Amino acid sequence: MSANHTRRELLGAAGAAGVVSLAGCSGLGGGGSGDTIVLGGTMSLSGDNADLGKLYQDAYNLTIDRINENGGIEAGDGNTYELELDLRDDQTDASASKTTYQELIQRQDIDYLVGPYSSTVTLPASAVAAQNEKPMVEGGGASPEIFSKGNEWIFGLLPTANKYALSSIDMAMAQSSPPESAAILAEEDTFSQSTADGVRAKMNDAGLDVVVDESFPTDTSDLSTNLGKVRDQDADILILCAHQKHAIIMANQMENQDVNVDMAMATVGSLNDAFKDEAGSSGNYVYGPSSWDINADFEDTVYGSTSGFADAVSGEFDYTPDYHSTAGETVILTFKQAFEQVDELTPTNVRDAIRRIEFTSAYGNIAFGDSGVIDKEMLVYQWQPEAGKQLVYPENVQQSEPTYPTPTWSER
Repeated sequence: MSANHTRRELLGAAGAAGVVSLAGCSGLGGGGSGDTIVLGGTMSLSGDNADLGKLYQDAYNLTIDRINENGGIEAGDGNTYELELDLRDDQTDASASKTTYQELIQRQDIDYLVGPYSSTVTLPASAVAAQNEKPMVEGGGASPEIFSKGNEWIFGLLPTANKYALSSIDMAMAQSSPPESAAILAEEDTFSQSTADGVRAKMNDAGLDVVVDESFPTDTSDLSTNLGKVRDQDADILILCAHQKHAIIMANQMENQDVNVDMAMATVGSLNDAFKDEAGSSGNYVYGPSSWDINADFEDTVYGSTSGFADAVSGEFDYTPDYHSTAGETVILTFKQAFEQVDELTPTNVRDAIRRIEFTSAYGNIAFGDSGVIDKEMLVYQWQPEAGKQLVYPENVQQSEPTYPTPTWSER
């Protein structure tokens, strides 16, 4: 067993204690003292979003290890640096995350920040970055609100939340029997409410009759009342604006209550293996969006290519990466690219370099717009009983045609 592999295993165990930090850090803060640059941040390593948080943690650690194994970063200041990571468990709690970022900056002298997961957590964390003038690159927060406040220190790798469901609606409207009515169920959190705003506007433009439009608390474990209204109103399509926990609940309770729609789509957490493992056959035919296609091979300076990254993740962690994984990897590569371009390592110089950089990673073409967010459109996937997860829209890149309308429960 290699020393790096041992370190990752130790990190996984440390996550349960609330603090995850790469061993052997010889440098200070983020400034590069001791030939080491330290990146710091929080992640949902416990709580409702822990399954997705682990995808980021794994991608961060694997990518940093690969960079260091390949000789580190040859920065623009003429020095070569190793990367280290101080990643702490925020328990999917915005207040805990905000406090931790303040500690990382003010007590640990961290200059370069990796963002947390979920918009609700990322929004206050990004404000801490701005107040302390430290660049933050994040792949887990997508609410437009994060990027609409003039914050010059935040850079996001996900399409904004209001775009997440739009391609799915386009797909449904392109079918030979397009929907006439729709239902929206939205979790009461920043990301999901932003997603729902985009859905309402899109449905209005498409001429869809929204027959159910309801929100539910984040901590609920029962959507039966909401889904009963979807059934009783005979909605043609259902958009669930929520996270993995509620995507699983939706799939299971739709079967239990015999809720039949032509398309059921969940905005987050419906495409990873954990969703299908827990939802089982109830998860068949469910749709979900992704900003990344594993079959689109891009050049990557650390892994060689998209397929090289996918092989590395599956070989190390025994699962297939999704867009959370590639966004996590690209967080690290964004800093790597910026460090290579600046002639002096300072937060302001690195921020300005991030604004300018253009490169490719396993995630695709990377460049940040004026607001600091990447410009990407969502692809649409569907779980199909025999083929598994299939890219179904847009048509020019699809692996399979969508199974639309979804068979009723009695037909399955």
